[in-house]
Amino acid sequence: MIKPRKRSDAAENCRLILQAAKKLFAEQGVQTVSMHQIAKTAGVGQGTLYRCYAHKGDLCAAIAEQVGMEKIKELEAFLLTNKHLPAGERIGGVLHYIIQFIDEKVQLLLPIHTVHDCEDESAYFRSPMYRLIWDKLTGLYAELEPDYDAGAAAAQKAGQESPGASSANAGSERRDAAWKRANAKAHILLSSLHPGGIIHMRESMGLTQEQVTQYYCELFAR
Repeated sequence: MIKPRKRSDAAENCRLILQAAKKLFAEQGVQTVSMHQIAKTAGVGQGTLYRCYAHKGDLCAAIAEQVGMEKIKELEAFLLTNKHLPAGERIGGVLHYIIQFIDEKVQLLLPIHTVHDCEDESAYFRSPMYRLIWDKLTGLYAELEPDYDAGAAAAQKAGQESPGASSANAGSERRDAAWKRANAKAHILLSSLHPGGIIHMRESMGLTQEQVTQYYCELFAR
């Protein structure tokens, strides 16, 4: 009986901390709010705070994950509704949703990247939200590859393709190579969408959100 209660208390503390952080970030901005303020507002001790979230980047990541999944649902609805469109146009739609999210939540996203760059540069690329978008973009870029046949790839995965025929093996190799190219293109695109770069384009270069999206589409959605 004791262990479940401890787990329940920990979950409640994390919920209170996230609630307090969201409120303070909205009122004062991410950069000006201290971890001490968050603990005090949440009504928990400093030790409890750091057991739940090691640093502000962790807190921002948790909040961004919650908010980001709402945007993911919008993105998935867009892709489902517009599955008849050419892959290039759908990639442009994905870019629209991503850039809009970064532009709106940049102050929340910057601390995540700062911490990840300093402490674990690969953490961002392992996040569920990143991998979900990466997978969707890879599928879209694969549609643009002449050697990639989604139906044949599915049959191969299900074990329905005859592995003995040399032509089948050659086709499988071409599909694998095409998928790797699509996977790399999706990763390159997402890696270029750093919040710091977006805010620089918006504030220092004076570009509108629409212009940033247009230029990304010209580069990546063809």
